[in-house]
Amino acid sequence: MGLEQKITLVKKLEALVAFQKECLDIGNWDDYDKVESKIKKVEDEIIYTKP
Repeated sequence: MGLEQKITLVKKLEALVAFQKECLDIGNWDDYDKVESKIKKVEDEIIYTKP
């Protein structure tokens, strides 16, 4: 995975975390939980994918 692809994943992670915060602020626990699994997948992809 190249640097540009990792940067794209980091931006996606930022967007997911921002959305999760919005869910937390309004008490939308269903979407909050759904986004949590997506966040974990993106984190794993960033960490464990070889360059």
